[in-house]
Amino acid sequence: MPASIEDLIKDGESDELEFKATLRWDIIESKVNKKLEQVVVKTVAAFANAQGGSLLIGVDNDGRAVGLSRDYESLGEASRDRFEVHLRNVLNQQFGTTFVASKIKTRIHAVDDVDVCQVDISTAKEPVIVAIKDRNGRLLEKFYVRSGNSSQEIPMSEMTSYVQERFR
Repeated sequence: MPASIEDLIKDGESDELEFKATLRWDIIESKVNKKLEQVVVKTVAAFANAQGGSLLIGVDNDGRAVGLSRDYESLGEASRDRFEVHLRNVLNQQFGTTFVASKIKTRIHAVDDVDVCQVDISTAKEPVIVAIKDRNGRLLEKFYVRSGNSSQEIPMSEMTSYVQERFR
């Protein structure tokens, strides 16, 4: 039987589990910050390039369920459906609809009277490259993998050997 969402949270972050407090709401700045969406994209790519895993949005680094209400409000209506559509649009734009439809499963759970989004990412069959804009607006291609409880960028100089071992 799969672990409950509460058990996942209790177990803490690992090479197969990551927590993000929000998708797009910057808690410190009290405003929408699109760069936070890129952090989610990076995490999804890292899981896909490694052994897969789960991302819980609405859980802070200390393992507290903080919920999605700020994200809901930032999208104009407090709705699970609107949140999931937005999340899938962000992922579709980066990875393509086929990848998202076949490799990503999302569910929203009620935990301690707040909503938490569970994003399960399956292992990719081919390397997943992320295109991220730098400070000057130029697109840079990056390759991420899970290493312990964090997502790490692998330099292009090391990517070939990782890809040969992982994707053969």
